[in-house]
Amino acid sequence: MSKLICIDAGHGGNDSGAPGNGILEKNVTLKAVKRVGELLQKHGFKVIYTRISDNYVNLGERCRIANSNNADLFVSIHINSDDNLQASGTETLCYSKNRLAELIQKNLLSKLKLKDRGVKERKDLYVLNGTKMTAVLCELGFLSNKKEAEFIKTDKFLELSAEGIVLGICEYFGVKFKIENEIEKKTGGIMRKTIDVVIDGKKGFTEGYFIEGRNLFTADFIRCLGFDVGYKEKTKQVIISSK
Repeated sequence: MSKLICIDAGHGGNDSGAPGNGILEKNVTLKAVKRVGELLQKHGFKVIYTRISDNYVNLGERCRIANSNNADLFVSIHINSDDNLQASGTETLCYSKNRLAELIQKNLLSKLKLKDRGVKERKDLYVLNGTKMTAVLCELGFLSNKKEAEFIKTDKFLELSAEGIVLGICEYFGVKFKIENEIEKKTGGIMRKTIDVVIDGKKGFTEGYFIEGRNLFTADFIRCLGFDVGYKEKTKQVIISSK
């Protein structure tokens, strides 16, 4: 039977969570849990969410959702903030130290490359003491730290955070993590390879990611310079020509 993971996006609705450098915690956590959920499902897990939109869910209800569905794990995602604007790093909180917390923290550090604030016991947090299953709360980074906030608002941060969390869960259950690079996610499996390119009638080649004539990194830039970019299915060539 597939394991059921309850994912909790911290805050929501009229509870914005920690603000910092123009970013609201509730928005980042919601985006993060959706990506975590997608990755978990791709690895064969069942997923339930405490919220999937910008609405307020009280702490008791978050625990009830996990407990009533007999979830195997509860993972709450948050973003930190502090009056000390230099505070930084990633930490994983738990009611009592456990293997899941250690694995998620290890993998988040490997992916995010932020300061290690460690695994910490927090018996006062409702979602950790009110859930019946193994539960963790991930504080991914600090919105109050300007440099870290710039990273937090990127898609790369969300993706790396999700990968770190899912890697930890997979390792906890002994499930092999499937590496999925950015191009595979955007194109459904197009891989990096050498592609013939014809520029104004002259044939050459380049290594990159192409699908239907679109180099995911440079096609728009090339068009801005005044060139047309197309794809010739028969010869598998990318055609770049002056307008």
